[in-house]
Amino acid sequence: MILEPHSTRLFPKNFGADQYAITGLASRCDWVILSDRKPPNVHLHRNCNTDHPRHIFLSLRAPFEAILFFFEDILPKLSADFVLVSGSVDATVPRQIDARWRQFSVPERDMINHILCHPKLKHWYAENLDQAAHPKLSPLPLGLMFPKGYPEGGIIVPEVPPISKRPLKVFCAHRHREGAQWEPRRRVSDLATGPWAAFTTHPEIELPEAQFFTQIEAHSFVLCVEGGGLDPSPKAWSTLLNGAIPIIRKNSVSLAYMHLPIVMVDDWQADALRPDLLWQWRDTLQTWFDDAHGRREVIRRMSLDYWCSFVATGTPITDGEIGLHGMS
Repeated sequence: MILEPHSTRLFPKNFGADQYAITGLASRCDWVILSDRKPPNVHLHRNCNTDHPRHIFLSLRAPFEAILFFFEDILPKLSADFVLVSGSVDATVPRQIDARWRQFSVPERDMINHILCHPKLKHWYAENLDQAAHPKLSPLPLGLMFPKGYPEGGIIVPEVPPISKRPLKVFCAHRHREGAQWEPRRRVSDLATGPWAAFTTHPEIELPEAQFFTQIEAHSFVLCVEGGGLDPSPKAWSTLLNGAIPIIRKNSVSLAYMHLPIVMVDDWQADALRPDLLWQWRDTLQTWFDDAHGRREVIRRMSLDYWCSFVATGTPITDGEIGLHGMS
């Protein structure tokens, strides 16, 4: 099975806005507004030679410059209905709460509100949505990332062991960095080596990618803890690809992940995971992994086509009702 994976991330970064390869979801949009920390900070690329774009991708690599450029230079020219997609970075919208950038200023928030209230905007799909506070806003998963280039022919979906034959164990492996933003990962590591130790594997060192995937295939669950942005991917996408169940924390992004067989807990606390809960979750979701039809459907929902189907029509992304709300 071949997967053309969903992806909102554009590369190479930090070479100027006019140096990005237009891939993934951006390649399906009529206009792509690129931004970067290095000059030129903004650049308009037209996939389609039209003055009336139906779908616009807004890269937020340089979030403040990108919002200003869209508001001042693009929005006044739009006279037909359009759909907006923003992403390609961990910076969040509409408030910008990622600790590595400042928050959006009051004038910038006014710009965002003005965009949301524009009569021609059908819908705005935002990667790393930090507040689901407007009917025209929906969260959009980031999918997989390809810093070395998007695979033109797609990727081969691996043959993986049935989840029912795997140990009823949780895998916990993530990067740690300094700063309050990474506190959830430190807390989860403490839980994984403390009250969850009997059913959790927590390697002491960072694993190479191949070993990481091997460990996923040897576990039923993988903890996908936020840190670099609110979105639990690409780890959640990699977990599903390798046949395990992602466990994520509830936030304004997680609504979109309910379209996939995941478990969503209210918070990273000691009673969020127990062996009896793991058994119940795996038993409930097993069909999506071990049944051939279920596995094909999960792969379809990880595809670029699946998420483009929402963007193409401007359909709000609502609860997909496949994922489970954890009982803590």
